[in-house]
Amino acid sequence: MPAGDRFDDPPFDNGDVVVDRDDPSPNEAVVINVPPMAATEWVVSGRGTLASDNPAYPDDDRVVIVVYRETLTREYPNYSGGYPMLVDWLNRDGVPYYAFPSRRLRTVDTMQPTELPLSEIDPSPYHARNFVESKNRAFIEEIRDRGRPDPIPLVRDCDDRFEVLNGHKRIWASHVAGLESIPCHCLYVDDEWAARLWAQWHFDSYGAAERSVARRRLEATFGAKADEIVPRPPAAQAP
Repeated sequence: MPAGDRFDDPPFDNGDVVVDRDDPSPNEAVVINVPPMAATEWVVSGRGTLASDNPAYPDDDRVVIVVYRETLTREYPNYSGGYPMLVDWLNRDGVPYYAFPSRRLRTVDTMQPTELPLSEIDPSPYHARNFVESKNRAFIEEIRDRGRPDPIPLVRDCDDRFEVLNGHKRIWASHVAGLESIPCHCLYVDDEWAARLWAQWHFDSYGAAERSVARRRLEATFGAKADEIVPRPPAAQAP
């Protein structure tokens, strides 16, 4: 069966708080990634596959990656789900994580977005789009009436400040609506990953002038590596 058919519906969401059914005194852990892999495809270092290490559970059970809540609070205090944490990031930061077959876990709670002061949130340095209040009055009023933007914006933690990864217009409208703080999902990524995520969600929707400004800013930071973050379009061929 194709992987896409097997894994259309993840058994957990990022940010779900879970416990281990096999642990008589389980500690709470937080789901940070649900890769599209079966237990037979995930290798546990020194112990074989996740399936062979968990013979009581189906071989085709979905892999779920967790970080224990105490560790998460210490290392990534503002993470609340909304977007997966990549294993490469955890390895980079030396943060321990654990893989479980999904049926071995039970949900006990769900993390809530982190409330952040708008005064502490900065736009991405590559953001090159302006918003006009007169053209967005209905959008601003919706946020004012709701008391928060929807969907929840995604930011990254920059130690003493936060930087927008996705949701510039929602955050701008929240400012205009007079809100002082909003709920956000928060990631812990380095400068390059932040640029890659920003480009993934924004670059193709930009007009030519906006793309030109954004690319210059990317090149000022990353030099030639900007072409890996946002590939240049193929050169036009003569007829």
